[in-house]
Amino acid sequence: MDEQLVYDVVIVGAGPAGATAAYFLATAGKRVALLEKATFPRDKRCGDAWCEPALDILEEMGVVQELDSEGLVQWIRAGGLVSPSGLSFTSPDEGERESAPRVAAIRRMICDERIARAAHRAGAELIEEASVTDVSLGDDVWTIRCKDGRRFLGRCLIAADGAKSKIARALGVVTTGANSVASRQYIKGGTHNFTSDGVLLYPPYVLPGYVALFRHSNDDIDLGCYLLPGGRVPVTQLKSLLETEVAKDPYVREVLGDQAEPLERAGLSPLRLGGEPRTHGERFILLGDAAGQTDPLTGEGIHTAMIAAKIAARVLNEAFDEGDLSAGRLASYHRAWMKEFGRDFPISAAAGRAINRFPVLLDTAAVAAQRHGASFMDNFGAAMTGVKPKSLFLSPRMSLPLGAALLGLIRSRRGMAYSAGPRAEPSHDYSFAQNAIRNSAGS
Repeated sequence: MDEQLVYDVVIVGAGPAGATAAYFLATAGKRVALLEKATFPRDKRCGDAWCEPALDILEEMGVVQELDSEGLVQWIRAGGLVSPSGLSFTSPDEGERESAPRVAAIRRMICDERIARAAHRAGAELIEEASVTDVSLGDDVWTIRCKDGRRFLGRCLIAADGAKSKIARALGVVTTGANSVASRQYIKGGTHNFTSDGVLLYPPYVLPGYVALFRHSNDDIDLGCYLLPGGRVPVTQLKSLLETEVAKDPYVREVLGDQAEPLERAGLSPLRLGGEPRTHGERFILLGDAAGQTDPLTGEGIHTAMIAAKIAARVLNEAFDEGDLSAGRLASYHRAWMKEFGRDFPISAAAGRAINRFPVLLDTAAVAAQRHGASFMDNFGAAMTGVKPKSLFLSPRMSLPLGAALLGLIRSRRGMAYSAGPRAEPSHDYSFAQNAIRNSAGS
């Protein structure tokens, strides 16, 4: 390869963020180099849930249609949550519901590669085994050096190299480390007792994080755990938490059963949540996990990264047309993604702190879902995953059911505390769910 070739854009990191940006830049006629340090297929030990905004972009690329035709997509139609006190609601599988946000389980090992291949078909040059060690800007051209001695030149640089982003830290754009962590372990289909498509479990020991279970199209399940900032357990303790609390959790044990066969050891992936205050510079854009474009309440970052990638491609295409790749011009990228979804992040962070302090808020959501059914859970899920803004919780259709459920829970628990004596405490025994729901339903 000619080392003197100057690309319009060099993108470091071929995950969903980097590959999506490469796709939309290449379709606009830009000369793009997409660098991936590993060789596809490669895995990311994180969640396999793809929310509606990500699915919309995947469909635009033709990726969802391709995967669905191969039987590699599990559409999540029957799912729900288990609250800190064991209150639960699972929506029935009634096929597609108009009000339900689309969610699908697709393995990261599979889907990440398909996005990168789609970018390649669109005209981007996908270069694997390109581990970047150094970047520098001189004479309006970035020089990107790799561990094996290769060198790439680009008029603009996109760093999409993950939560630990060596590039962002080296350039001083990011000064902190990853602030969250996720785990994932696959359980072999046919060896477990899981009957839903997806369930989020919010036990007290992991708040404001959660344990997630999602079914794949071959009946394997993804057992994951997210530790989010502000909880009692430091993010460095996730491995020990998996071996103790998660392994002993009554719901997890019931779902796995005695014959469950793990297909791998639980693996960990760092996350950066909440958004970085600066995600651009001179001929430079920071994207995806590297930019912290992950929701602090849910740990969901695939769809936000892909939305930001599409925004980045649009801004860069316009900037190239104008002949202006300055930091001032590229600031419009930061403003655009903040307007699109970043303004929800402070609300999400505050909600996480509130849930950690008042777990009854999640109990309330489960009771409201019991009373109002799948339509309530559809709206709850849409707000939690970013399909709809978090302000939806303040609307009458959400606030009134939640308020009524909260009053019912307060009354029922006061009655239980009075009958049990002054030392009565909330229980994490999942059998508590039916009693609490029965008591609150009549209030």
